[in-house]
Amino acid sequence: MSRSWVSRVGSRWCAWLVALAIAAGCAAPPPPPPETPPVAPARPADAAVIEPPKFVPAPVAATPEARDDARRAARREILDAAWKLVRDKHYDKTLGGVDWTAVRARYEPLALAAPSDAAFYRTLNQMIGELGQSHMMVSGPGADDDIDAGDSGPSPGGAADPGVTIRVIENRPTITRVRPGSPADRAGLSPGFIVTHIGGRELRAQSPSQRPLRPVEERFAVRRRAQQRLMGPAGTKVSLRYLDNSDRPGEALLEREQPEATPVELGHLPPLYPEVRADMRGDVGILAFNIFLLQPVMADIKRAMESFRARHARALIIDLRGNPGGQGAMSMPIAAQLVTQPLTLGTLKFRDFDQVFTATPDLRAVPFTGPVAILTDEGTASASEMLAAGLQEAKRAVVVGDVTLGAVLPSLIEALPGGAVMQYVVADFKTPKGVLLEGRGVQPDRRVIETRAALQSGRDPVIDAALNAVKATNAVKAAKTK
Repeated sequence: MSRSWVSRVGSRWCAWLVALAIAAGCAAPPPPPPETPPVAPARPADAAVIEPPKFVPAPVAATPEARDDARRAARREILDAAWKLVRDKHYDKTLGGVDWTAVRARYEPLALAAPSDAAFYRTLNQMIGELGQSHMMVSGPGADDDIDAGDSGPSPGGAADPGVTIRVIENRPTITRVRPGSPADRAGLSPGFIVTHIGGRELRAQSPSQRPLRPVEERFAVRRRAQQRLMGPAGTKVSLRYLDNSDRPGEALLEREQPEATPVELGHLPPLYPEVRADMRGDVGILAFNIFLLQPVMADIKRAMESFRARHARALIIDLRGNPGGQGAMSMPIAAQLVTQPLTLGTLKFRDFDQVFTATPDLRAVPFTGPVAILTDEGTASASEMLAAGLQEAKRAVVVGDVTLGAVLPSLIEALPGGAVMQYVVADFKTPKGVLLEGRGVQPDRRVIETRAALQSGRDPVIDAALNAVKATNAVKAAKTK
């Protein structure tokens, strides 16, 4: 398998899983065989977690030699369980031609002799990384001890943040959004500021990796690293050093605040904070949401669509920038709001059968038939890519922005021995025209390169390009009706 992925850049489990600048996507268990109507797989937000047996720590060994033997035995058990999960449950029984037994033979001695638990999990994930796919990860107690390879110290856990988004713009980590009223806003931070350090650690425009990354993966990895460092328990503080819009150096100590959104608890995942924003720009509706989550996000989206219809919106922009996906099944009811006939978004290929994603018009609502634009960037992943690609191929939407991450494999999370857990892929995805998005991403119809100057001036060139695209489509339609 030559399709690449950023699976070996960092290893913070919860942040990686929910994809806070990352694109982790998990599927619910595969649907039953064809004789039973299949249930669409879900993704990162409601990751299916198979309950582990109650973990009882092994008694402390009496001698250093005995402790070493016990540690090696525990690690071998974890490695064996992870290796077998891939062998027995991966959607591709041939693993793309990878000699999985030979891979284990190379990595097992390195993993068992690793000097720390963090190094053990890092080696285990390098072994899994030989498959070159997204959504493949093992973590467990001690795995977070060196979350930032190449940096010092782990990032704190917690879902609070100071209200700033950092992305790579013109090859430099740059503030692209400041949440109104947030600590970052009160500190005077502004889009266009160059970020040099977070929490006293340098934030580099490139990320350490075992192999060369695609440019979109590189940008994504930096975005994720920044988000990980910014997040932590509510009330704690994090320092941020920057160059302002006049390139003068500065530093701010920012308090982390809990998101205002109501948290959603799903299984063993950390709390999720779904948010849906709906606005009008003239006669164009703009819809943005941060995660694919059937409840409560889909209900909010339907209310937004009703509002757009009531306000006679003639075009629609769906902003999926930074949206890591979630429940893949949600792509179908969203698309159903936009079509008058059934529309295929793509096909999931499981180990023993295929499943087609079909959007059927919602008979309880008047479909929106005006022009549609979908906005994308390096943080657009998983279910977001499924929706964007399906509507793009059907000529139902124009995609504006930058290439998406290319992380589209549904997955499960399963417990391993010793308190470890593993996320592993259970299906592949291809568009109606047979395009595999994994490692490729959705290619925009209109690529827009964002600049620091645009951020400094308060402009959003991606929104501007999308507005021009849908207005041009409306103009063409109006001319045809005359």
